[in-house]
Amino acid sequence: MSKHNIVKATFALLDDNGDLIKDATNGLSTDGTYVADHSGEGFSQINVSAIEAAGTPGWGNGQIKRTAYGKSMPTLALTALDLDFKINQMLKGFTQNANTGAWVRQLPKPHVAMIAESQSLDGDISIYECFNNIEFVEEASNNSTDTNSEAAYSTSLSGTVLTPLKPNIFLAANGVQQPYMIAKSNDTNFDLGKLMAETFGGYTSSTSGGTTGGATSGATVIAPSHS
Repeated sequence: MSKHNIVKATFALLDDNGDLIKDATNGLSTDGTYVADHSGEGFSQINVSAIEAAGTPGWGNGQIKRTAYGKSMPTLALTALDLDFKINQMLKGFTQNANTGAWVRQLPKPHVAMIAESQSLDGDISIYECFNNIEFVEEASNNSTDTNSEAAYSTSLSGTVLTPLKPNIFLAANGVQQPYMIAKSNDTNFDLGKLMAETFGGYTSSTSGGTTGGATSGATVIAPSHS
């Protein structure tokens, strides 16, 4: 089906075991998640590439007898209208220097989980694209002078989607694990709570929501959009 519009993107940091980091200092908030949807904040593009590639035909007796398919290797390209500065650094794995307060690149990269929500053309159905283990980079920082027009730079993040961290998540019907899930809110057996728990390392919703690490507003719990 066709879809349009970015409703919101929700992020979380997971530990090496694939469990949600619920901490406003070491994670993205006290409940572990961060919804990039505060004042002036949001994404103008969330593009997913290389979910699948065309197969390689296997020939025999002058006919195509089978097709070989490689692994799914999704990549992400995100462009933000604005993104909280601290959250951006933490998604990339930058850490804060105790002496200067500056943020400095550190390896290995953190495990970032993300759900990107879009909607059907009529707006009545939510579509969720889910990733459990992403490594993000910000390849460049561009700066231009203001003239009689403002020269603004949008944050651009590139993500490599890795194998999910727990072996029993993101499973196809045959039990084979994949790095990408997509869900539709009106599908049979759809359960947003279970989807979030699987993607975000055991996340459970709370009525109070989380508080963002360094942001001016609290994170909100995502829910199906019908607008």
